[in-house]
Amino acid sequence: MNNERLTQIEQQLSTLHKSVRRWRMASCVLVAGGLLLAADAVGPTVIDHLVVNRIDVLGDSGTPVVSIAKTDVGGRIDLYNQSGVNLLRVSSTPSGGDVAIWDDAGTNVAGLWSADQGGSFSLWNEKGEELSQFASGALTLSGANASLHIQNEQGVPVAVVASDPKANGRFQIADAAGNVVSEMLMIPDVGGGVVVNSSSGKKMGVLAATEEGGRLNILNARGVPVFIASTIGTTGGGAMTVANQRGIPVVIMKSDEEHRGIIEILDADGDGVRRIRPLRGYSP
Repeated sequence: MNNERLTQIEQQLSTLHKSVRRWRMASCVLVAGGLLLAADAVGPTVIDHLVVNRIDVLGDSGTPVVSIAKTDVGGRIDLYNQSGVNLLRVSSTPSGGDVAIWDDAGTNVAGLWSADQGGSFSLWNEKGEELSQFASGALTLSGANASLHIQNEQGVPVAVVASDPKANGRFQIADAAGNVVSEMLMIPDVGGGVVVNSSSGKKMGVLAATEEGGRLNILNARGVPVFIASTIGTTGGGAMTVANQRGIPVVIMKSDEEHRGIIEILDADGDGVRRIRPLRGYSP
């Protein structure tokens, strides 16, 4: 009789224990749900002051995409892509601040930093070759396609400093429509020159430096030189030539070997020359 009674008591205790466990679980779920509802109603937790040595925000692949850390000279912020390539860094340096930008391949393509002489700014191409630098008030452009453009209010380049295909320097001035009206350049096999164009792009004048001296060409609307001022290679004197509309010289004024002036007048075909020379021994 006692054994049966003990068995009944044990069964009742076991049932009661299971019931208590179920009530505890249900209570925990209710409490957790209540806390979540309360947090959602109140908003996210705000921490006024957080003290750490480093913070990393992980991306989908488990690698950092944002990193905030300290360095020996100050602080640093890094941004990475999902592949873990560092794309941007803002950091402290012994001279001040530094901003560095990399492309997806990990090549440094831009940088802005402070130096002892002031701020510096540089750009590199995809090979890591420096193309431009602005430091200590001087702008340096490098590379085959390096150029500096100044635009007007409409975004049209009106002044260009660049290099030509043969690596010579070139400076262009354009009108408001972008037509090049004057240009300083290196003329192949001649020397430095200045070219003046009309707004329609027609070449109207050329001033050039040659091995024999300077040369000035004035052209007509058809591009034919009608006035030429130059030096004479054999004597070193000056000469001026006036040509007709076909480019044939009809008037030539120059100095001769004896340092005297000569005027030559020719016909429409450049023939039948008539020379005018000073009278020998004549004194006005």
